[in-house]
Amino acid sequence: MKIILLVLISLLSQLYCQIDTTKTNKINFIAEEFCSGFDIPWGMTFLPDSSLLVSDKIGKIWKIENNGLIKKEIRNAPKVLVKGQGGLLDIEVHPDFIKNNFVYISFTNYLEKNPRKTFTSIIRAKLENDELKNHKIIFRAESKFYSKKTHHYGSRIIFDNEHYIYFSIGDRGDRDQAQDLRYPNGKIHRLEDDGKIPIDNPFVNMPNAIPSIWTFGNRNPQGLSKHPMSNQIWSSEHGPKGGDELNIIKKGKNYGWPIITYGKNYSGTSISKLTHKKGMEQPIYHWTPSIALCGIKHVENSLFKKWGNDILVSSLKYEQVHKIRIKNNKVIDEEIIYDAGSRVRDIEIGPAGYIYIALENPGRIIKLRPID
Repeated sequence: MKIILLVLISLLSQLYCQIDTTKTNKINFIAEEFCSGFDIPWGMTFLPDSSLLVSDKIGKIWKIENNGLIKKEIRNAPKVLVKGQGGLLDIEVHPDFIKNNFVYISFTNYLEKNPRKTFTSIIRAKLENDELKNHKIIFRAESKFYSKKTHHYGSRIIFDNEHYIYFSIGDRGDRDQAQDLRYPNGKIHRLEDDGKIPIDNPFVNMPNAIPSIWTFGNRNPQGLSKHPMSNQIWSSEHGPKGGDELNIIKKGKNYGWPIITYGKNYSGTSISKLTHKKGMEQPIYHWTPSIALCGIKHVENSLFKKWGNDILVSSLKYEQVHKIRIKNNKVIDEEIIYDAGSRVRDIEIGPAGYIYIALENPGRIIKLRPID
């Protein structure tokens, strides 16, 4: 009887964890459920003690401990408007978190006098005793830029080696404004970690330009990753019907939207006849038809060392994880390494080198661990 009970417990455990074995060209791995019970897990970041913070689009922040067994809600999350593509978005910890306890969050902010109008904001807070304290909004657009449209908010967050913070904001459905430096939408921004404007930002001395802008002509970037060797910042950018882009983000550069694009309107009509134009950057790679890119992450650990510094790309539309191998800034190989069966929202690599994938419907985190 005891043996039968143990066998049943083992079978139920495997069923609950949804363990799958996946074979790729170089590495075989097991995909297992790490934690569940989210609405839409939008962003992930690890703390120095190896616990995982997860931002849930519905407006909650979770702390996952003890290898997924303990799940706590972080108190005092910022108030957000959850509508359309808006809500609680990305989350990132300061590189010196162990000294300052700073956490950074991107979210859909709204006007107190007109809550239907929204825009992307960035907040910094101290995480102490599972509570966010001393909230400070380090980026908030002027009220005149807020819109009733509920899509293309961006917004990923990343730090570089000098502790500058970069974050993306989509065009908010007003595509022509992506080319206009007087508007904050359709851009990637750069700030000091306390919200001050760096004096070497490319447009800081240009009259009427938003001084935090780092790049422009970006449609809706929802992935940012730093290459572990070159320290270049890469972005993944939603195209319309086709023309999803993988870009290297360079100071002051124009990425072309909507003047150049490989995509079309969702109705099938043309946006632009141009795919190239002088003074506008070409993507490192583009997907046509669109796969609906979201979070991206460079591989940078010994557990998956056969993948080198390849970049992992999430697909919302086809519910897959792609692995891209790049040499001399050109894609030389693309492989679908995981069929998730759910929209893939974000990808993160933990301190021990395992890969974590945030999935929707149902909201859960999957852990990839190599068999070899």
